[in-house]
Amino acid sequence: MRSPPIPIRPAITNHTTVRIMPKEYIEIDLTPEEKAAILKHAGFFVMDEASKADLANGRKKWIRFTKYELSHIIGELSYYFNRCKDDSLFNFLDELICHLENYER
Repeated sequence: MRSPPIPIRPAITNHTTVRIMPKEYIEIDLTPEEKAAILKHAGFFVMDEASKADLANGRKKWIRFTKYELSHIIGELSYYFNRCKDDSLFNFLDELICHLENYER
């Protein structure tokens, strides 16, 4: 007896549709010092090349982030805030984190 032939392509019975949502950006006003702190401590979370360029540009005031990037930037700044021993940096990071959290809502 012969075994039944093996199909070359398996039948696809379950079709799924993948929808790509457009990115929603949040624009935040930042000082040059705040932008430098974000680049230094959490710059690797900024995925958008335009946002990275805007952070590096000292004259650009409004910087855009996605919600995902913003939440990770706040988390990374909080990490440095909790381990900070310098009072001036401690206060600066505290104000920056509060400023970013106001936009996150």
